[in-house]
Amino acid sequence: MSNKGQVRKKRSGRGRVRLITLGLFVLGLIIGTAVGFFVRYYVVNPRRNQASEREQTSSEQETASDEEKPATALKADEGRIRDIMGHLSQQVGVRVEGTDAEREAAEYLKAELEKLGYSVGWLEFALPSGAVSRNLVTADPGSTDKYTFLIGASIDSQAGSPGANSNSSGSAAVLELARVLKGTDHFPEVRFLLFGASEGFGPKREPSYNGSRNYLESQPQSEQDKIVGMLSLDMIAVGPEMHFRDWGSNSPGLAQDLISAAQKKGINAYQNPSQAGDHAPFGMAGIPAVWLERRLAGGREDSKANTSSDDMAHVSSALVSETVDLLSGYALGLTEDYCGAAVAR
Repeated sequence: MSNKGQVRKKRSGRGRVRLITLGLFVLGLIIGTAVGFFVRYYVVNPRRNQASEREQTSSEQETASDEEKPATALKADEGRIRDIMGHLSQQVGVRVEGTDAEREAAEYLKAELEKLGYSVGWLEFALPSGAVSRNLVTADPGSTDKYTFLIGASIDSQAGSPGANSNSSGSAAVLELARVLKGTDHFPEVRFLLFGASEGFGPKREPSYNGSRNYLESQPQSEQDKIVGMLSLDMIAVGPEMHFRDWGSNSPGLAQDLISAAQKKGINAYQNPSQAGDHAPFGMAGIPAVWLERRLAGGREDSKANTSSDDMAHVSSALVSETVDLLSGYALGLTEDYCGAAVAR
């Protein structure tokens, strides 16, 4: 081989060595960067990886909780019930329909439901006097949207009465039922209603049930046909006995079911003759409707209800709590067969 050929061969060899060396250098940089990234994010700072794992676990738990609703409700919170009753009867006080005080009470109840995560409807309606009242409505979905069970109470009180028993007790029970039943495994939708303008107008203050009538009239027939039953709660903070009164030909069965549920809990429960209440408009429409009141031994009424003495001093939040626990269990026990039979009226 000539000298020129040997020179070219040596130059070519040195070029290959340089290329190989450069390639190894670049590969080393890539590997080093990758190792550095791993060390920084997974060894030096493991919290980032742990947080990611926690987020994934939390997401999986949320998905599981959506699929598996609890079959039992929370226990009623007596302290919370007393706080609600105290706010309505003491801080708001007398809540005559159509007044600023009634509106203040409704705004408070709406805010408390929203704290629980509910979306609350605010349904205003005119009164015969020209004033305005309102109903509140919200619901916890059931396993089906074919059936609805209603639980309601009135917001207002009679003139001159702070209304601790009549009817801060019923309003507090509705709010607490909304809390304990939220997200539970019940078959029908459970709808919570708070009615304005229940106590009425005129010098005799005769009850008019404007709120409950207005709510029912606002519902299309298709919604009314879905209602399994309506339960109105009023004056449930005084007396060891539970008294259920039905309205309409389709209501006695619901009253008897509720009485049976109460008696199984060791509560003295009775069915009273029909008498008007916020359940009456529903019963007149053919919907099973029952009004629940607690009374003193022997069926005696609370003589302080609807008077200036209807204050927190003579009411028992423990009795309201007992009522909530009974009714939450009842709502959870409503089966598909029961609902189907109830709407086949």
